[in-house]
Amino acid sequence: MRKGLLGGGILVCFLFSLWMVSGAVAAKDQITLKASFGDVKFNHKKHSETLKLECTKCHHTWKKGETTGKLCLECHKAKAEGKTLSAKDAFHKDCQECHKKEAAAKKAAPTKCTECHVKEKK
Repeated sequence: MRKGLLGGGILVCFLFSLWMVSGAVAAKDQITLKASFGDVKFNHKKHSETLKLECTKCHHTWKKGETTGKLCLECHKAKAEGKTLSAKDAFHKDCQECHKKEAAAKKAAPTKCTECHVKEKK
């Protein structure tokens, strides 16, 4: 009887841990970029898997096939430094350029500021 309860408890703990891990991974699909004009909720999974964008399109310092590397804000700061664009200018350059191309091709890509930047209601 005790072995059955112990085995059942272990199974429940294992399933719970799988559920927690899958929730943590799913949370990373949605990335929030903080901005004074309004935060941008960016669906990483949609851009990488559904739209099939190469990682190096945005993560330009990564080598193809890498799964780790520098993130945008490690190089792009609030203000431009030398030849490195500010975070705002870097995001706008990459995001707006791609969104405008997609919209011109009649694909659903937001092009107005408030379609990406959303201020939370207080």
